[in-house]
Amino acid sequence: MRLLRAAYRPSRLFSQRLLCASIAALTSPASFISRELWDDAKRRAVSEKWVETLPVEHFLHRGGLLQANGEDALQATVGSQPPPILDVRAPCEFAKGHLPGAINVPIFSDEERAEIGTLYKQQGHDVAVNRGLKLVERKGWDELLAPCPHVAAGDELLVYCFRGGMRSGSMARLLSQAPLRVHTMEGGYKAFRQWAITRWEHRRPLCVVGGPTGSGKTEVLLAMREALDAQVLDLEGEANHRGSIFGALGREPQPTNEMYENVLALQWAAFDTRRPVFVEDESHAVGRCGVPPGLWSRMRAEETAVLRLAIPHEARVEKLVGEYGVYPPAALADCVRGLAKRLGPEKAAELVALLEQEPPELAHVADELLTSYYDAMYAYQAKKRKDDQHGAPQHTVECDSGVAIDNARRLLTRYADLYNEGGC
Repeated sequence: MRLLRAAYRPSRLFSQRLLCASIAALTSPASFISRELWDDAKRRAVSEKWVETLPVEHFLHRGGLLQANGEDALQATVGSQPPPILDVRAPCEFAKGHLPGAINVPIFSDEERAEIGTLYKQQGHDVAVNRGLKLVERKGWDELLAPCPHVAAGDELLVYCFRGGMRSGSMARLLSQAPLRVHTMEGGYKAFRQWAITRWEHRRPLCVVGGPTGSGKTEVLLAMREALDAQVLDLEGEANHRGSIFGALGREPQPTNEMYENVLALQWAAFDTRRPVFVEDESHAVGRCGVPPGLWSRMRAEETAVLRLAIPHEARVEKLVGEYGVYPPAALADCVRGLAKRLGPEKAAELVALLEQEPPELAHVADELLTSYYDAMYAYQAKKRKDDQHGAPQHTVECDSGVAIDNARRLLTRYADLYNEGGC
C-alpha cells in the first residue's frame, strides 16, 4: 500500500477535502435533520450500538490516508475524492493529535467533556450519559453539525472519537438520518495510536544519510524523492524544523509530538517493503518533536546502512549563507548567542559583532561556526553512532559540489553498488 501524497501535507489534504465538499455538496447535513429525526437519533444512540464500523486500516484506506494494492485499489479509484473524516472529540483532544486532514466536529466542548468525565467517575455511566444528552439537546442539531462540510444526500462520511464508543456512534446515528452513509473506526483514535506506534515493527530496508552541517542533506533527500522516485522519510520537513539552533527560522510552528508520530507512521506504512527508505541522520529530537522510539531504534541498529556525504568546505559555507542569509542578522545573532556555552562567550560575541556589521559578514560567520563548533560535534556524533552500531561500516559518498540533484544521484549509485556487493 502507499500513502496518498496529500497525506504528506495534512493542511493540503484538509483543503482538498473542503474543496471537494464545496463543489459536490448541496447543503449542510443539518438541513436534512428534523425534530423527529433528532429525537429518534438521540433515543437510538443510547439504546442501540452503532454497527457500521471499520478496522483501523480499512478506515484509513477508505479515508484516503492509505491506499491498498490490487482489487481494493481499483475499487478505491472508482469514486472521486475520499469521504471527509470527522473527529468528534473535544477541541483539546483534537489539538493534541488527530488523523491528518480530519475535521473537528466536537460533540462536547473541553469544559463539557471534563464535566461529563467527572460525573462518570463519581456517579457512574447513566448519570454521565443523561448529562451528555442534556448538553446536546441544549445545542440542537444546527449548532452541533455547523463545522461539518457540505454534503449531498447519500454521500459518505467517516467518524471517529477516542474509543470508538458513544460519541462517534451518536454522531454516526445522527448523520445517518440525513441520510448519509457513515462508518466509524473500531477502537477509535486510541486504536489508531496503537496502530501508529507499532508500525515501526514492520521492517523496511533503511539507509541513514549523514554529512557535516552545510552538506545539504535535506535538499539531497528531497531531490531523491521528487526527481528520482526514492522512498524518503523527511524528519525535518514534517517537524517544521531544521534540527539545529537555527532550525526554527522561517518555519511554521512545530506540530505536537503526537501529530508528528501520526504522520510519520502513515508514511512508513505506505512504503514499499522491497525498496529502501532513506532518512536523514538526526538526534533523538528535531526541535521539540521526538523521533518515534521505534524508528530511532531502527536508525541505530547494526544492520542499518549509513551513507555520509562528503562536500567541499567552501560549498558548505556557500550553502549556509544561501539558506540562512535571507533572515535578519538580528535573528541570526540571537541564535549565535544561544551557542555561547558551546562556543565560549568570547567567540560568540565575536560572531555576533560580525553579524552586526553592515553588511554582515555572513560567510565569515558560517566558516567560523563550522570550524569552531559544528564539525567537531559532527565527528563526535559519527563516532558515537559507530559505537552504537558496534562498529558497523559507515560509507562515504564523495561529492565535488553542493548541487543537490547531482549528489542525490551519487548517493543512490553508491547505495546500489554497496547493496549489490552485500555491503548494506
